[in-house]
Amino acid sequence: MREKPKYLPPTLRDKHRYIAFQVIGERPFKKDEIKRAIWDASLSTLGTLGSARAKPWFIKFDEKSQTGIVRVDRKHVEELRFALTLVTHINGSRAIFRTLGVSGTIKRLKKKFLAEYGWR
Repeated sequence: MREKPKYLPPTLRDKHRYIAFQVIGERPFKKDEIKRAIWDASLSTLGTLGSARAKPWFIKFDEKSQTGIVRVDRKHVEELRFALTLVTHINGSRAIFRTLGVSGTIKRLKKKFLAEYGWR
């Protein structure tokens, strides 16, 4: 007889926050370039241990509006925002990350910060 898998109760799970961002650059960027830039910024600014604690996770990027969502541990939101502001080049092209806002759910993030960019 198979037993039910064990899972963590909600009180013990990691709490996440979602950051909406916009990339402003010389040219439009692809999803993979942005994903790599976020990871590189996290590693160079926070280091390996800091990145492991912050747990940045790329969620989605809209290439048309150059906006996207990244997930981070709730205790390290400001650290990741700081890391993103230090990005000045992506694949040799000048670019900056503009943080649009932070929310606890993707639904509210889209409604509050990304609706004007065509997100649903």
